[in-house]
Amino acid sequence: MIAKLNLMPWRDARKKQHQQRFFGMLSAAILVALGCVWLVSGWYSQQHEIQHARNGQLDQELTRLEDELSMLPELDAQRDALVERLAVIADIQKGRNQVTRLLSLMPGVVPQGVYLDELSTENNWVQINGMGESNGRLATLLGNGEQSEWIRDIAMHSIVAAKEEPKERTVFRASFTLLPPELHNLLDQGQTNE
Repeated sequence: MIAKLNLMPWRDARKKQHQQRFFGMLSAAILVALGCVWLVSGWYSQQHEIQHARNGQLDQELTRLEDELSMLPELDAQRDALVERLAVIADIQKGRNQVTRLLSLMPGVVPQGVYLDELSTENNWVQINGMGESNGRLATLLGNGEQSEWIRDIAMHSIVAAKEEPKERTVFRASFTLLPPELHNLLDQGQTNE
């Protein structure tokens, strides 16, 4: 019986002190936990606002890009028109020297005694009309054309004898194809390779 008697009140005081410390630590832990929850929820709400702002920027950018994409067919049409214009300009540039080449070539092809009245061109096809003093001069014209490296497919379409007072003349109509520079360069390369 004596062992159950508590004569010293310090144990009760210590037990009460432990309980106060426990409840104090428990309340501090609850406050810290509530503070952490508040901080984490604040951080999440801030991240949510940041993401919402980013989504708004992405929506604006998508709207801008969709506007730009809606202009693509118009830009394609403009590009096609420019390509067509450039092709026309390139064709003009290619044919620009064709007339000069033809006129510099004609004195070597047309022999003495053959006179040209008309010379017309359409792309690379050339038609000449004129008169010659004899059929032999016209044969020389055809031979010179066949020997020229710039002329292909020379043909005489009509020969008509015309009697004029001092001399007899022959009126003719002929045509040939004038090689463009690209084909002429290819033919030259083919001949040098052989």
